Amino acid sequence: MPATSFNPQVIDLGDDGRLVLDTTLTKSQVNKFKGLISRLIVVNNTAYLRLDELHGVLLTGSKEKARLLVMNHQDMLKPYLVTDRVMFQPFSSAIKPAGVYLLLDHLTAVNPKKAADYRASLVLLAYIMAKHPGVALGSWRAAKEQFQAITKAMKALKQLHQTCQVTGYPFSGDDDKHVHHLEGQAENPSLAANADNMVVLHGWVHDDYHSWLIQQKLPTTKATFWFYADKKGYSTDFLRSLKAK
Repeated sequence: MPATSFNPQVIDLGDDGRLVLDTTLTKSQVNKFKGLISRLIVVNNTAYLRLDELHGVLLTGSKEKARLLVMNHQDMLKPYLVTDRVMFQPFSSAIKPAGVYLLLDHLTAVNPKKAADYRASLVLLAYIMAKHPGVALGSWRAAKEQFQAITKAMKALKQLHQTCQVTGYPFSGDDDKHVHHLEGQAENPSLAANADNMVVLHGWVHDDYHSWLIQQKLPTTKATFWFYADKKGYSTDFLRSLKAK
């Protein structure tokens, strides 16, 4: 269990440097960081983190909870997620460090009680990544600016729409209201913050669409989205306008 008092903890991650952080992270949590550098996936001199190694970084306590946390934020993390099973054998999926930085920064904002620990985790991860020559930490700043623009556009759309643009049914609550990129962020990053490239839909529709894409081995595009909706028998003004474009 984390200590109840809030005292500075000296964290030694190697012979060439020490960090002193105000954190309630336990020794067990910190130890998970120490072996992380040896388990990086390096492809074309670029480092990636395995999703099954993020439980220490994300402070979840289990690999499954860490993976679920990433999947629950897949809208904002999709440009950084890598699921190429050929490239990353024998691992099922990985994520670029910039994506983890964004997630930790987001968790710091939405969970004040754990904000100090999330910040400590972010600093530890940045320290580890900085020791690897294939990682450019400067890309995090640009990624954060893009994430803020995407979040702003999504928030405005959620406030605007009280019914699903795909089914036409009202939302049951904020948790049921998702925003989907018609042209995927991985397929067309230039449209990531463009509100015209987004649709507000039920969470269960969103999940079903992505499952269908995986089964059909299709890209995330406007055309595949319309084809999916038509196949399911959905008919709304939004979908009719989408077909006409």
